[in-house]
Amino acid sequence: MTLSPADVALADDQETDRSRGAFPWWGWLLAVVLIFAASVLGVRLAPPGSDVAIWWPAAGLSVLLVILVRDRKERAAALAAIFVVTALANAVAGRPVLLSSAFGLANTVEALVVFAVLARWGGQGFRLRDLDSALRFTVAVLAGAVAIGVLAAAGVAVVVGGAFFPTAVFVAASHAAAVYMIASFGLLPPAIPVRATVVEMVVQCVALAVVIVLVFHPGTNLPLAFLPYPVLSWAAFRFPIRVVVTETLLASMAMLALTIAGGGPFTVATLDFTQRAALGETFLVTFAGFAIVLTAAQYELRATTRQLLATTRLLTGSAVEASVGLLIAERNRAGGMHVIWSNPTAAALLPAGSGRRWEGELADAAESALADGTPITVAGGSRTLTVAANGIPDEPDRFAVQLVDVTDTLRMQAATLAAEREQEAARTTRIDLERQREDFVATTSHELRTPITSIVGFCELLAESDALGDQEKAWVEVIDRNAVRLSSLVEDLLTLGATVGRPGGALAEADVDDQIRDVVSASSVIAAKKHIDLSTHGHAGTARAEPADVARILTNLVANAVKFTPEGGRVTVTSSADEATITVVVADTGPGMSEEILAHAFDRFYRAPGMQKAAVPGTGLGLAIVAELVERNGGSVRLDSPATGGTRATIELPRSTPPA
Repeated sequence: MTLSPADVALADDQETDRSRGAFPWWGWLLAVVLIFAASVLGVRLAPPGSDVAIWWPAAGLSVLLVILVRDRKERAAALAAIFVVTALANAVAGRPVLLSSAFGLANTVEALVVFAVLARWGGQGFRLRDLDSALRFTVAVLAGAVAIGVLAAAGVAVVVGGAFFPTAVFVAASHAAAVYMIASFGLLPPAIPVRATVVEMVVQCVALAVVIVLVFHPGTNLPLAFLPYPVLSWAAFRFPIRVVVTETLLASMAMLALTIAGGGPFTVATLDFTQRAALGETFLVTFAGFAIVLTAAQYELRATTRQLLATTRLLTGSAVEASVGLLIAERNRAGGMHVIWSNPTAAALLPAGSGRRWEGELADAAESALADGTPITVAGGSRTLTVAANGIPDEPDRFAVQLVDVTDTLRMQAATLAAEREQEAARTTRIDLERQREDFVATTSHELRTPITSIVGFCELLAESDALGDQEKAWVEVIDRNAVRLSSLVEDLLTLGATVGRPGGALAEADVDDQIRDVVSASSVIAAKKHIDLSTHGHAGTARAEPADVARILTNLVANAVKFTPEGGRVTVTSSADEATITVVVADTGPGMSEEILAHAFDRFYRAPGMQKAAVPGTGLGLAIVAELVERNGGSVRLDSPATGGTRATIELPRSTPPA
């Protein structure tokens, strides 16, 4: 939904009104003093023998107060103050108490009626920002004038026996003029900059003053009451609304004063003072209404113009202009199309030398897009364009077109798609190579197991034979040691090969405590030779995992810990369990691992640089096998080296049954 400038400004005004605090105490004091003084002045200006005033500025001040207060409680207090102050002022000025009370009530009802009508259309945020609001304000003023006219005339008729109809008309006119002139100050919208200079404003004010003096000067009664209107129009079209409203108030007061003094076109011998004053009041109502309506309409025009300029800057600004071509096309009677406006981007996308006439593939695409309501992509030459079109309200022969050059976008999409295809092909190739490598390792390992087993077996037979001398037996021992090392490497390779393609989430159960006891028992001989304290702590229970996998995991971790722990060190296997997980921690007091080594510890065939230099035996597959087996059984493994030294391996496996 698109909001007009008036809608946006109205929302801003309502938000501002909600954010304001309570009406200040000095505002209440000032309002009471002004309404009281204006009421007394109005009574003093009443024609001789008349029970009503020529002009009642207290009406405008009363409505202004009701408009300015912020909530219902303050508004009720304002209405009560209006009744008390105006009734008291009438009594102080010499009117009967009963009539003064009636006038006080009438003034209060008038203010309430005007505000109620305004609140129906805009609430606390009502402002004179457009022609519609000016007309609604006029309706509110006239409704209040009718209310005060009827009530005041009824009071005069009942209390002092005055004529009802003449009194009603006279009071309605005097109050309407005052509300028009004064209450409008509480409905002014936010200021909009204008082009008029201070010099121009001064010249216009002087011109209006001269016209008022010429038309309403005492002794002048020429029918020239229309002359101030053109000069006031000058202000309405050129000046800020605040200047126009202020000028209207001052001009109205001057014309009223000169009329009371006996000047102006309403000074006719056949009319008495009251009739001349009534005509003057009616003239002031039309004068003030003319100013309010005209300046509000001009304010709306300025606000709309500012919005159009802002929209134009947006549409023709650097960011949009660089990527979107915008144009407005018009159909002629012959069925052809002409471009009546375009931004530079659209002009660059249109065929060269076409001028304002528009025809060809793009024009046909625009017609189709307008008819179908969906954008159309046109490929031609080295460019690809997306064409969208939409009609312009109240302009059946005109429509707006958006041209977007999507050539680079399509190229990027094609390049991205090609890159994704290449990436997918590379991934497929890598998977295939990985599978081939794993198959090769597994096949080769199987082929090597049989001869290695034979070598180890015959080495054992030769070592037991008495036919060999000591030197030959030493040679056989070397062969046996390296054959055993090679056998261990083959077993590791077979284990890794077995993990490829094997699904995880095994349903078998492994007694972790039994596995820990078996592994520690098997490693205790090697640990004892190095005087290493190998101990276990805690209780784990049963894990949901393959027993063989758990045994291999624990064997590799404990063997690594014993291997890298120096003589006299300590290796501890600690187990525990919670509701869902079994945790086993293998900790040693060895040299520990650096951050770089920890980052690659689970890589296949990776060995720490220090171990290679120290000629420590190993294949670099032990931890890789641990990681593969733990992951296959739905667990996790991590390594860390505490600041105190050593290495700590932690494995977590899913628990088979909850704890008792």
